[in-house]
Amino acid sequence: MRLFNDYYYFGGLPEVVKYNSKRDYLSSVFQKIYLGDIASRYSINNTFALRVMFKKLAESIKQPISFTRISNIISSTGVKVGTQTIINFIEYAKEAWLISSIQNIAGKLAEKESNPKYYFSDNGILNLFLIHGETSLLENLVAITLLRNYGRNDAVFFYNKGVEVDFYIPEDSIAIQACYDLNNIDGTFDREVDALLKFSKAFDCKKLMIITRDYEQQLKIENTTIDIVPVWKWLLTERP
Repeated sequence: MRLFNDYYYFGGLPEVVKYNSKRDYLSSVFQKIYLGDIASRYSINNTFALRVMFKKLAESIKQPISFTRISNIISSTGVKVGTQTIINFIEYAKEAWLISSIQNIAGKLAEKESNPKYYFSDNGILNLFLIHGETSLLENLVAITLLRNYGRNDAVFFYNKGVEVDFYIPEDSIAIQACYDLNNIDGTFDREVDALLKFSKAFDCKKLMIITRDYEQQLKIENTTIDIVPVWKWLLTERP
């Protein structure tokens, strides 16, 4: 569990294990990608806008965000930047393997392209931008594991139409919710379960899962089974 916690908060870049100051190392890696692989390679002068974009993407893990909204947020800081510039920045970041995106399987074509969810390719780099970001780190870790294991972005989707389901893999008919804590004081447990049940009635689902930080249980509701699995155990059993 100690090793897992290191992976959870500091990511999986190989060299990170040998540094005592892991955050400093990760910060230097991000600076190299941000300034070298992206800003320098693509001759970006407005590096402030680029950095603000990454911060906003990090804060928006778990929810879709549009190019226009990112543009408006950056412009509100006093630096005007157009939507096309944001589209370019996003593509540069993808080409540098810094971020990936997944689309809403229920969205129309324009919405799928312009309003996806973004994830950072390494939890350690994402964590540079977060304060008390445990819930975002959990969903990000699930996302990058699915994207790595299925090998392409168009194999993994989210669903947002009436209810929200974090991940759907049509190839294996699996629907997954990522939920750090299933404490039902605020209705979280009921909301996550209800979304999966409603989704399974509209889409082919052979397996329904809720991936948590520590909690484990198997639910049987309406002749439907939902497996609740701790993320560390899921990582050990998820297909290679």
